[in-house]
Amino acid sequence: MAKPKKTIPAKLSDERIVIYDKDGISRLNEKRYGELHENFLSLSFVEGLYLVSKNWISLRDKNKKLLSFEELFDVAQNIDRKLCIRYLAYKDLRNRGYTVRTGLKYGSDFRLYERSNIDEIHSRYLVKVFSEEIPCEISEITGFVRVAHSVRKELIIAIVDADGSVVYYNMGYLKL
Repeated sequence: MAKPKKTIPAKLSDERIVIYDKDGISRLNEKRYGELHENFLSLSFVEGLYLVSKNWISLRDKNKKLLSFEELFDVAQNIDRKLCIRYLAYKDLRNRGYTVRTGLKYGSDFRLYERSNIDEIHSRYLVKVFSEEIPCEISEITGFVRVAHSVRKELIIAIVDADGSVVYYNMGYLKL
């Protein structure tokens, strides 16, 4: 029987989660989690929540207190008002086998990489997450479509409903 892998020690640092453990950095970077720096790996709150839920990382705060999923969620939600819906979409996409990275540079929630080629340099999709319960202006979506088109990516709109289910729509230009 294979020995289960130990959880990776992680620290809460302001608005990020930081990992210094070399084996942990290697394991998570190999699976395309986080942003690799010279001597550490930084994770977003969404990534951290996902990894805590999977028992891949054990997270401690500045006082060295071990944080549960719920405690991390409370801390993160004070910083990111869309955390809940972003986390649900992230979890769904990761569970479907996609590599999901931040889309901040493009004004989106995530960049999404094809499942078939994990070593791609460029993502194919941008993902913008919305709640079914909060109305959105069509002009806002049009702006996201324009940005995605200008950087040669397809826009996926993820709608999270009240039950936490996620439905995806591919948005783009249609040439007639």
